[in-house]
Amino acid sequence: MKNPFSWLFSPDEQRILLVIVAFLILGSALQLTGYQAKVQPPALSDSLLVDLEEDTALIVDIRSATKAELMALPGIGSKRADDIISYRQQHPFRSVNELTKVSGIGIKTYQRCYPHLLVFGDSLVAVPSSSASSRAHKSSSKASSTAPVNINTAALEELCSLSGIGPVKAQAIIDYRTEHGPFSSPEDLTNVKGIGQITLEKNLSRLRTE
Repeated sequence: MKNPFSWLFSPDEQRILLVIVAFLILGSALQLTGYQAKVQPPALSDSLLVDLEEDTALIVDIRSATKAELMALPGIGSKRADDIISYRQQHPFRSVNELTKVSGIGIKTYQRCYPHLLVFGDSLVAVPSSSASSRAHKSSSKASSTAPVNINTAALEELCSLSGIGPVKAQAIIDYRTEHGPFSSPEDLTNVKGIGQITLEKNLSRLRTE
């Protein structure tokens, strides 16, 4: 039988046409059987990979956060989250510092949570605003205070009377001695994070360990 396309296409063109038709038939058959080719996703740039790997900073607004969001804060479990929600329903937060007014949440827990809190109102880290005037009075009397301070037994307020020691560093001293035991000498105070040689020298005459 004579090829009907011989008068339209050359032998080479006929072969190319046959290959194209064969691919079309194969593609139709694969589509009918549900075959899907695996498509390689485009490669991500290095900068985008870094962005995806970096954790997004957790910021929580205690005025509206859900229980799950509150539980993501350091030191806040299920009960504390419920306490926060219960407290704000009766006493809407006017300041982020008022978190310390919730039962079971002290200064130490508040300080741990602070980097993850949306700050509003009074943004001081250390203590609630209700004792701000007391802190101001203590700060003004620091320079004239010469009473000795036993760094192994002193409470937070007594440690705050030292020059250059605020509530955050005072709490750090208490945490350190709780974890590592009593200080052997006043010089050991520099082992506490945030307390250097200059602060030690300012207070050396007042420091006691027994």
